Amino acid sequence: MGDSVTTNLVTINVTAQAPLKLNSHNYLSWRLQFQTLFIGYDLQGYIDGTKPCPPQQLTATTNNITLEHLNPEYLIWIRQDQLILNAIIGSITPTIIPFIARANTSREAWNILAATYATPSRGRIKQVKSQLRLLTKGTLSITDFLQSVKAKADELAVLGAPIDNEDLTDKILEDLGDEYRELVRAVQARENAISFDELHEKLLMFEASLQATPKTVTLFPPTAHQASRTSGRSPFHNVNRNQPNNFSHGGNWRSYPQPSHSGSHGKKMSFLQTCSSYHQSK
Repeated sequence: MGDSVTTNLVTINVTAQAPLKLNSHNYLSWRLQFQTLFIGYDLQGYIDGTKPCPPQQLTATTNNITLEHLNPEYLIWIRQDQLILNAIIGSITPTIIPFIARANTSREAWNILAATYATPSRGRIKQVKSQLRLLTKGTLSITDFLQSVKAKADELAVLGAPIDNEDLTDKILEDLGDEYRELVRAVQARENAISFDELHEKLLMFEASLQATPKTVTLFPPTAHQASRTSGRSPFHNVNRNQPNNFSHGGNWRSYPQPSHSGSHGKKMSFLQTCSSYHQSK
């Protein structure tokens, strides 16, 4: 019997099959990943109550003697249900575990989480609307930004407060940067409202074109560049033009003392005067 019970049990690999952990913002996505697993493994009955727990004891009467024995179906059900409960616990964040700490079955834990995150309430609706309003693109990619917005819109729909498609479009367009101004104007000029999927596609294409556009790099400040253009001078225009340019001879830049022309002229005149005096004395 032990082998039969073991082969009928289904174990969910949370790490591989349900990697998304439940937090206070992603209940819909988290629920979806488990619903597909429950349906695929034929475990949905444990969650929705269509496969209730069988009786623990079975009775049999033989020769007017009633005997009770443990129901093997009960053991199978308990073990399978606990494996489902373990998968649910392993797929939620530690701060949420206390909410289901007293749940004895997977169905009890499932209903507690649904009541906490999917039950319509005025406070919850206001909270999600506030989270949607505070969402901004910032440095997020178009895909990440739109996924965040769509998640909040879907959550509001589940809570019975769906957001109008045009209002959702306006929210997205308002949070785009100036670089998307051309696309924003084109969308706003349309006569018919654009769908979320079409807007997503157009934004992805526009984002790709922005990334492919080379950015110009300014090497000099504008004032310095303007001064260079207006002056029309060489960067070495302050160099003394009377000094020899040793760059033309491959030497280092040096300044050499120049002979004093006034001094040599004075010496030449003194020599002529001396010669003249000598001849006169003759």
